[in-house]
Amino acid sequence: MAIKRNFASSEDMTEINISPLIDMVFILLIFFIVTTVFVEEDGMEVSRPEPSAVQTMEKDSINFELRGTQVLMNGKNIGLGAVRAQVSRLIQGQDLPVIITVGEEASAGLLVRVIDESRLAGAKNVSLAGS
Repeated sequence: MAIKRNFASSEDMTEINISPLIDMVFILLIFFIVTTVFVEEDGMEVSRPEPSAVQTMEKDSINFELRGTQVLMNGKNIGLGAVRAQVSRLIQGQDLPVIITVGEEASAGLLVRVIDESRLAGAKNVSLAGS
């Protein structure tokens, strides 16, 4: 009995079908495109005045300066707790604007709290200035 062995010639084995591989790459590409999350953070746009505008501010205003975690008024650290008392004492029936000079190292949370305290004290016009 003769055993027949069917060997394919070497010419038939040289070609590899890569179309399933290409299909799989496209499927993965579509999967990653569809599952990608594009985050668009909402924020508040703040226009900061030029430094020359800070020097020409009104003399009749209440000025605060924020440096790091300090709240300064006339160069003295008054702290966040004294902001409402100072604003309500200085306004006393007048419509004085509150101008907050914000340093680069000041936190946004401190700025918001100073604005809130000024508004609670009765200030109607609160402005920001850059240092």
